[in-house]
Amino acid sequence: MSGKGITDYGNKKLFAEDSVLECLKVLESGEAEDLFELLPRISVVRDQRFYPLLLALLKHKDVRHREFAAYAMGAMADEAFLEPLKKAFFKNRQISDFDGLELQTAVIEAIGAIGNDDAVDFFLPELLKLRGATDGERTKKDEGMRRCIIGAIGAIAQQGRPRSQAALAELAANKDPEIQIMALVELSGAYWHRPNDISDEVLRNIYGLTASRNRAVAEAALAALQNLADVGCRRAEALFRTNQK
Repeated sequence: MSGKGITDYGNKKLFAEDSVLECLKVLESGEAEDLFELLPRISVVRDQRFYPLLLALLKHKDVRHREFAAYAMGAMADEAFLEPLKKAFFKNRQISDFDGLELQTAVIEAIGAIGNDDAVDFFLPELLKLRGATDGERTKKDEGMRRCIIGAIGAIAQQGRPRSQAALAELAANKDPEIQIMALVELSGAYWHRPNDISDEVLRNIYGLTASRNRAVAEAALAALQNLADVGCRRAEALFRTNQK
């Protein structure tokens, strides 16, 4: 190895350490907006020295600090943060205003970003507790949470996780049309990088929903087939063409 190569490696290592130290300084004393500016660096560096500080920030009295901690944990993508994030979700669920929705959204998206397939055991019961349009008066928070949870399951499913993919297929058959539509959108995206891995059964179920009495569900199912066809799923393309005849 040339001397220049050794020098370059040493400079990169020194730069990385300087970046970690700067992050640690802000994590220990930063204002909320300063903290959010760290997220791109945290997602790259992922230093273990961040862990205790992020865990402390997840319990901070200020909601924005807790929100940052959740996003940072998602950026770290370490399963060690799963249980603290779940505990934070339950602890903060009583916050009913906009800040509460923003915080819970951050926690849910962080769990999705970590990508553990077992998260469906946490997500599905919470999703089915939330009220939809057919369940009487619903809150904007409930509506936002439903969308966010299904999106997080979709984020895990995109990583090729079978339980999350199966959960989306199950939700696409839910009696609630809103859940069906959101699940169909995420289901078509779940196979974006491996379109021909989708099973025949799931494809048949999507195709069956194109005949739904609910026009919005039928349109979402047709769009899901088209999306899968667009990324190279030959079977979805054939079903889409059959629907158009």
